[in-house]
Amino acid sequence: MTTLVLSDGFKVIQVASLAVKYHCGIEIQSFYQPDILVREPELLDIHKKAIAEIRIRSMHGPFADLCPGSIDAMVRDIARKRYDQAADVCKQLDVSHVILHHGYVPGTSSPGGWLSRCVPFWQSYLDSIPESLTVHLENILDHDPGLLLELVNSVARPNFDICLDIGHAHCFSKQNVLDWIKKLSRRIGHVHMHDNNGMSDDHLGLGRGTIPVMEVCLALKEYTPEAIWALETPHIEESIFWLRERGFIS
Repeated sequence: MTTLVLSDGFKVIQVASLAVKYHCGIEIQSFYQPDILVREPELLDIHKKAIAEIRIRSMHGPFADLCPGSIDAMVRDIARKRYDQAADVCKQLDVSHVILHHGYVPGTSSPGGWLSRCVPFWQSYLDSIPESLTVHLENILDHDPGLLLELVNSVARPNFDICLDIGHAHCFSKQNVLDWIKKLSRRIGHVHMHDNNGMSDDHLGLGRGTIPVMEVCLALKEYTPEAIWALETPHIEESIFWLRERGFIS
């Protein structure tokens, strides 16, 4: 049966209660704001208390303006610092899955040069974190899955794979999301589940947009059956019922 987690959308107390109610895990999102603990140091304790009963825990790390494949070494150093901070929060919250962005924007640099800088960056980062913490790299503006797949294959670590965001693939990519699933296959370890109408990243509940969600779910079950599914939408209970009615969760 599918492992389901609920993205908290900065509402950890409310969503944690839903996770307990429906026997799900949680994806914590507050800490993708890079300076959040400077402004609100009490958040760590709030999260520890809220998720105490939840066994499966993931966290979305910082991503804004971070580019680990930048040609500028100082920019890469900033990305590394932020990712190190994310790993420290994961340790304190006993989180075993962290979602990070790869930082590549199509057309801004050559894919080959970007890849040559990214591979050693991620290998060094993975050497610095526990093997029990899995890093899932999320697609954003990618036109197709090729470069992300090449990066993960080149880094070649068991705790380094892909977070497929089906909404991003649907509205930003030149390939449909079913092709993404087939090409990435078991390199997908985490999936952000939400819907949109193909024009913008609306994070609608499942079945509210134009993503062929039923076909997507069936393809995920076939090509990457061990992947964690994360509902990344404010329409959480509605989407849980959508999955339950179609037999994807119990």
